[in-house]
Amino acid sequence: MGHLIACAYDMICIDLTRYGFSETFFPLCTAPPTNFDDRMMCVGWLAKSKHFVPVYLKLVCLIPPTSPEWALHHTETVDTWPDRFVDRMHNFERLNNIEKESIVEKSRLEPPIDLVGDSSFDVFI
Repeated sequence: MGHLIACAYDMICIDLTRYGFSETFFPLCTAPPTNFDDRMMCVGWLAKSKHFVPVYLKLVCLIPPTSPEWALHHTETVDTWPDRFVDRMHNFERLNNIEKESIVEKSRLEPPIDLVGDSSFDVFI
């Protein structure tokens, strides 16, 4: 969906999700403008309600990495779109990795789930 928004509106589209699938989409065929700040749109995915909502970002906030599909399908005229955002994307990934490590550490401290003697799962046998 990010590619559709980016190409239809000639804007950067940032898709944010809770579980690490956030990506940044750039237009596939339109050359980058001189002022990027007014050419950015962000949407957040709410998994429980299955809706996208607008997210308003600060001008210099961190953003997720470029979509791998963009790298495969963009034209040569748009190669410079991500250049201005490399530092912000790198710092986003660094913080994301720190959060993932924290989650792994927390899960190591939790005792394993013991399902022996639990009749809740008998319907699957």
